[in-house]
Amino acid sequence: MNATSSSADAEVRRDGRPGWRRRTATAVVVAGIVAAGSGALAPAASAGGGELAGTWTSTDLDGSHQTLRIRGAGAPVYAMTLRDDFTTGVCGGPPAKLVGHGVTVEDGVSMTGTLVCVRGGNPLPRERISSFFAYDGASDTLTDPSGVVWERAG
Repeated sequence: MNATSSSADAEVRRDGRPGWRRRTATAVVVAGIVAAGSGALAPAASAGGGELAGTWTSTDLDGSHQTLRIRGAGAPVYAMTLRDDFTTGVCGGPPAKLVGHGVTVEDGVSMTGTLVCVRGGNPLPRERISSFFAYDGASDTLTDPSGVVWERAG
């Protein structure tokens, strides 16, 4: 045990709870860890700092129109809504939307959300769906796992 922890331990009140010096020291240590850790966990510059915020559009493999709205500063979390005008999978034709959040990871954004069929409610209650959108800074595009390229809405 070092001298610092000994002096902090000496600041215990009679009821056994830590005194103000120990709480202050703990708060300073926690703040230091958070500040140091935030630099190590910061998203890649190409995908963070709000660069992905905006409206993106694409044409799905089935020919339907898709819109992806990304809101927030992206440090590192975004609010995201994906809307597909026609679904061939789970919703069986009607439009669907995926509403959730995105977290910047390396060279893109990982989205997790709840799928809602626009007509008929949510076919997957309590299920979360995840998808990754790779960001290409040179072309300013996103690419989803199906290989569909998303461009910014002009």
